[in-house]
Amino acid sequence: MKKFLARIPNSVWLALLVLLAFAQVYFLRNVVMGDAFIHFVFARGIADGQFFFYNGQFSAGSTSPFWSLLLAPVWKIFGMQIIWAVKILASFFVALAIVLAFKFAEKISSNRIAALATAALLATNFVLPFWAAKGMETPLFVCLVLGSFLVYLELVNPPAKSTSSSLTPQISGELTLGLILGVAILTRPEAWFLTAFLGIGLLAQKKWRALLTVGLPTALIFAPYYFWLFANTGSIFPSTIARILRARQWAHEFGGIFFTLEIPKILVTKFLPLTPFFLLFFFYKPVNPPPRWWVNSSISYPIFAWLAFHAIFFSVIFPTTEGYRYILAALPFFYLISILGVFRLPKKWQTPILVLVLLGSLLISGQQFLERRASIASCEQPFLDQARRDVGLWLEENTPTDSLIALKEVDQSAFFGERRMLSLDGTLDARAIPFVQSGDQLQFLKNERPNFFVLEEEMYREYPAWKKSNVLSLADANLKIGDTKILDGVSFTLRAKLKSGDPKSCSNFSSDYFWWIFAVKFTP
Repeated sequence: MKKFLARIPNSVWLALLVLLAFAQVYFLRNVVMGDAFIHFVFARGIADGQFFFYNGQFSAGSTSPFWSLLLAPVWKIFGMQIIWAVKILASFFVALAIVLAFKFAEKISSNRIAALATAALLATNFVLPFWAAKGMETPLFVCLVLGSFLVYLELVNPPAKSTSSSLTPQISGELTLGLILGVAILTRPEAWFLTAFLGIGLLAQKKWRALLTVGLPTALIFAPYYFWLFANTGSIFPSTIARILRARQWAHEFGGIFFTLEIPKILVTKFLPLTPFFLLFFFYKPVNPPPRWWVNSSISYPIFAWLAFHAIFFSVIFPTTEGYRYILAALPFFYLISILGVFRLPKKWQTPILVLVLLGSLLISGQQFLERRASIASCEQPFLDQARRDVGLWLEENTPTDSLIALKEVDQSAFFGERRMLSLDGTLDARAIPFVQSGDQLQFLKNERPNFFVLEEEMYREYPAWKKSNVLSLADANLKIGDTKILDGVSFTLRAKLKSGDPKSCSNFSSDYFWWIFAVKFTP
């Protein structure tokens, strides 16, 4: 195997892996998800000169302001075609992530085969191309995480030929790390933890100057947005983060942490070929000494801290990984350690076991890819994306331009509807969160006085946190277009009733669900 691999340059292998990932993105058509449309709306506002305005009003609802900034010129060039153009941009970061995963693994392991295997696992796992096809910032964040670790490794373990008197390369590396971390913080909130882990690593090395030269550009990049956020909302947290931390919606709905330990379940089911060798790396005493980085705590500490953070946070604090979206930035490290676990075995076993591990992982990932593709084709697209698009188009054609629309999902509906949005779950405004918890959403509507209210029936009937809402009774089968229902002095006049696809085509839905659109009038 080594001789065969040695005949082909790394660039050729990486090119093949990139093409394989691109093929997966291509075959995942028509899957741009709702959250991506939230970025599109922000990008449209930025391109029009409104800094993080959401259809004309400021919103703290972006967890990835840098992605929105990147998409602003894409919107300027492509307009409504951003829906497919964003996949091209995300695919570029897929390719970069595969290359960076190889570079990182090669630097850590000094083993070409281990590096290629790590890159192959990342490229063949459907997760990376899946989220590129979804139009999300996830591949970009993976690149920033891997890039920050690569620069960090150079700082704490410089080449032997470098001298302490030559400060220029060191300062240049420190500033580069600071820039990457600043952008990472504006790309995903998890980067705050990444920055802390790498900062503690520098502190352990007593690199006092490095803390300053890394921290200064980091702060200069993220501070303006967070200052703007605080000035407009009084909080430094995006409203989506506040919703997760305060409401704990998923944990409450699905039974708490004992039933939502996602990471262990994933390791047992989805990553079964790799998990034993990940554990083997820690508990098996090899004949050969471990890699040099293993005994260097300044290097090993942030890697394991980053893995532990994902295992704890996304199992307990936020127990849903949404198709591994939130743990993707940790997967290259999990892959590398698993492959190194294989290389701790006696040499005669390494090649056959490595081949079996790669084949097993490829088969599992391929099965997941086909399942997700079929599910998207039959369920997600007709039931959710199309319905939300139809709601947005109806609002665009049938409501005044200055209308305020209250609804839960502020993605496609806001993108196609181009109206001011009042998010009932707190995505755009954290003030809604207490009313989700109490179920008194009618009072929230009284406080904010929207012109129209959109009730997504499937959400209210299927999810426990929404079943207790005091506006659910508006989903009344006896209501006809033009009929009015009064709840505690508030008049709701039914203006439209849009169906969410055909339930026979999707096992996730047990009956017909509708989107009820009401004109709302409040007593003075």
